[in-house]
Amino acid sequence: MIRILFQGDSITDAGRNRLRRHALAGYTKKTAEILKSRHPGKFTFFNRGISGNRTKNLLARYNRHFVRIRPDVVTVMIGINDVWRKYDRNSPTSPEQYAANLTKLFTDIKKDTGAKIVVLSPYLTSGTDGRWEVMRGDVDIFIAVCKEVAEMCADIYINTDIPMNEANAVTPHELISIDGVHPQEKGQEILANLLADAIESLYPEI
Repeated sequence: MIRILFQGDSITDAGRNRLRRHALAGYTKKTAEILKSRHPGKFTFFNRGISGNRTKNLLARYNRHFVRIRPDVVTVMIGINDVWRKYDRNSPTSPEQYAANLTKLFTDIKKDTGAKIVVLSPYLTSGTDGRWEVMRGDVDIFIAVCKEVAEMCADIYINTDIPMNEANAVTPHELISIDGVHPQEKGQEILANLLADAIESLYPEI
């Protein structure tokens, strides 16, 4: 059984039931449904996304929520809160610190678990109220940093910003993301299909 660990912030957490070891929600649940339908009995899934997390929080809970799970694949979507905290709490993460945190995280995962790493970039859509547009420039910087580190330290990098915004341009905003950050039904489907295809590509033999 291939053990898949989903990690990240509220986008990954998605209101999951934290009392249940295998509880999934949002795009992680949809990813699991896709892979289970294509490859019954091949995968087991763990969601350890926690709302509000930044890269520094993933490092702080690394042993408990990464190593102890003994994953074969770790998927990581993290970064939007590293940007957002600059605006809502005056507690910024610099692009340099973001890069350093990601580098340590991915390097440690490889060293301590040997897991394959799939990285999903941060994204930002316009949402229905447009209140996140002030963050657009910083998000672009962090996407570029995420890509650079992932291509050095991870197995697969997925740019989620492009497909999410392409869909946002032709689909009612409320189906993609109401606030520009948290995905709704269609947004979850986009992320799930990207991630399921990426995970599947790591195991061409199944």
